[in-house]
Amino acid sequence: MKSFRPLLSLSFALVFGAHAFAQADADLQALDAYIADAVQKFDQPGLAVGIVQNGQLVWSKGFGKLDVAKEAGVDANSIFFMASISKAFTACAVGLLVDDGKLAWEDRVVDHMPWFRTPDPYVTEHMMVKDLLCHRSGWITFDGDLLWYGTDLDQREILDRHAAEPFTYEFRDQFGYSNLMFIAAAQLIKEVSGRTWDQFVTERILTPLGMSRTTVQTSTVPALGNVAMPHVRKDQDPQAEQVSMPYQSLEGADGATGINSCVTDMAKWDAMWANEGKLGEQRFLSEESYRTITSIHLAMGGRRDGAALGWFVEEFKGNTVITHSGGMPGFILNHAVVPDRDLAVICLGNGESYCVFAITQKILDLYLGDGTADPVGDLLPRLVKRDEREAKRRADRVAARQAKTKPSVPLDSLRGTYSDKVYGDAVIVTKDGRSQLTFLPAKELLTGPLTHWHYDTWMWDNADPFLEPGYVTFEFDTDHRVIGFTIDQHSPDFHFYKLDMRKQ
Repeated sequence: MKSFRPLLSLSFALVFGAHAFAQADADLQALDAYIADAVQKFDQPGLAVGIVQNGQLVWSKGFGKLDVAKEAGVDANSIFFMASISKAFTACAVGLLVDDGKLAWEDRVVDHMPWFRTPDPYVTEHMMVKDLLCHRSGWITFDGDLLWYGTDLDQREILDRHAAEPFTYEFRDQFGYSNLMFIAAAQLIKEVSGRTWDQFVTERILTPLGMSRTTVQTSTVPALGNVAMPHVRKDQDPQAEQVSMPYQSLEGADGATGINSCVTDMAKWDAMWANEGKLGEQRFLSEESYRTITSIHLAMGGRRDGAALGWFVEEFKGNTVITHSGGMPGFILNHAVVPDRDLAVICLGNGESYCVFAITQKILDLYLGDGTADPVGDLLPRLVKRDEREAKRRADRVAARQAKTKPSVPLDSLRGTYSDKVYGDAVIVTKDGRSQLTFLPAKELLTGPLTHWHYDTWMWDNADPFLEPGYVTFEFDTDHRVIGFTIDQHSPDFHFYKLDMRKQ
């Protein structure tokens, strides 16, 4: 999802100068006012910001609320769901196992997980450990994400099902953002260490770094208190009011996501990376593992120079920046580390605005440039145009609806079980003149009524507060018996369009 896709680059047009660090109080006072203004302009529910320099959290502040329906405000200790920022924790965990001598970056995955499969036997046999962590497997961006989103499938079944999803690209040839390969990396950690991803990350990373307000399970988040709730707008409508929603349990996606943290703890994590893998003068990661993780393994071009392992790399006028954003329903977050300057910026948001990217750019310009950049002013007009495009897309769908049409078969003809060879089963039940479609692996989230739209297409109003309604179109055999359906569910994050549901 947003979370797991590479939402935006660390910046849209970062220009760094060779200026000394700007540290005057007046600069930080101006920054405070700039961020407060941005929170208002982006209608951002809550935001926590931190600046790390020379191993210390030198400035932090919270803006807005934990929950727009309540009074409590955000601060530097407020917990946020970190989404794909978790990927670097997975890469670090693998690096620690390499340092332990228990595996090597060039090891074949099947040598540690004989059950591991892809749709191509050659790729299966030649997939290396480091291939799991740099988005070059051959699947396109977000392939397989429906297998973990809201489902009750365990990681082995998720990966087994994903193995039937055809590749789009040649192996190691093009970038395709893959959450599923980080799920495979979590299983690799379990196979090699004998501990789950949760256990290993807690014991080998969180505890040694003193990240005492960081957890790997959403079920433990409420006990920490001071929790930023995710905020969404119904059906992704920019005109709808933002409302909070519960944290989602996404244990099937551990490795790709899973970390819940705050600015004060993330400062400890980013300080280690800014110090090139060291805690003070002591090594946390070996120099070799640090360099392997933060080096480019797949060139990308455009805004980014390339994909590292659990990070992205950007180069700006002599400054190498390692960065990663995160996003899930109700959260968009970002952080960036500049090792050569021992500097890091953390921006955590509990809404779905791109405020965090503008603020990251502003702070980096304050410390590395001349401090005059106005990324908020640059970004807002682009977002207005995006909202206009989205409004037109929605309006065009309504305008294309054919009025006064009827379905070609009785309602009861739709009833039954349907199956996609990768995803699994969905079921349609009918009762009292109404139909309901439920995707069984995600039966609490991806379920809802079918309302006739036109001809043999029905609108599906699923229970997910994040997704807008989808449109289900039924297919027939020569004798006009229902044989399956496809679904037009607008989502840049999940590949509903690939589902080919066949009636059983």
